[in-house]
Amino acid sequence: MTDNAREYLASSGAADSGQQALIERAEHVLSKDDRVLGVWLVGSFGRGTHDRFSDVDLWVVVAADDAESFCDDWPKTSDEISPTVFRRALGPRVFNHITPDWLRFDVSVSTPDAIGSRTRSTAKPLYDPHGLSAGLAAPGAPKQPDPARVESITVEFLRVLGLLPVAIGREEYVVGQSGAGLLRQMLIDLMLEDVAVEDRGGALHLDRLLPADRQQLLASLPPLQATRDAVITANLTCATHFLPLARTLHTKCALPWPQPLEDAARQHLSTTLSIHLPT
Repeated sequence: MTDNAREYLASSGAADSGQQALIERAEHVLSKDDRVLGVWLVGSFGRGTHDRFSDVDLWVVVAADDAESFCDDWPKTSDEISPTVFRRALGPRVFNHITPDWLRFDVSVSTPDAIGSRTRSTAKPLYDPHGLSAGLAAPGAPKQPDPARVESITVEFLRVLGLLPVAIGREEYVVGQSGAGLLRQMLIDLMLEDVAVEDRGGALHLDRLLPADRQQLLASLPPLQATRDAVITANLTCATHFLPLARTLHTKCALPWPQPLEDAARQHLSTTLSIHLPT
């Protein structure tokens, strides 16, 4: 492990002994593999926002000619790092794991041409014998909303909202409760798109990403209950907060607003349930 990595982990004080031992074991095993050119902590450990609940994200760089064999050998390599009760490949070069002590660690494998895609503020070297960290980019600009994602979330929100009469008409209030949960999650997803930081990280860090007023708003949403009134209230409350933010982000992203879909949803809810969406 590099001296900088030791100092970084020691000074952060947020890693527990299990995480620390896992990181040290991973560095020990990977540094013995001649195919490995470097290993970095990324994710929350790379950003310095980790705590004792964080998973350990490792980024491993190997030569292009070695990438396939290294990934093929990964099950054996991961067993040397730690026994696991769960391991899966998320694509050809990304692996996630859970140990018997429920420590979670993810590994992504890249080649040297990807060094410039990471920044010094989001990747901390564990093993870097070739000095590849010099090629890491400078800290990036705050992330802006992804137009494609904003558009996708908005369209899906309106589609699910328009299904409310089905659940109410059939008296399928459990289904309606689930639909309201989807709308709530889409409201959270849209709020996250409006967070301007370099790396937003995972959705389990809402308290570090969303401002206090939005956290309070989410906490004040009505409870999800399987009754007619509760389902309707939950849908309308989510729509009240979602639609203005969605319009703002569409404008920011220079996206056309899906007016025909919104108009159809409004008319459908008004005709079938005498429900009027907020304007």
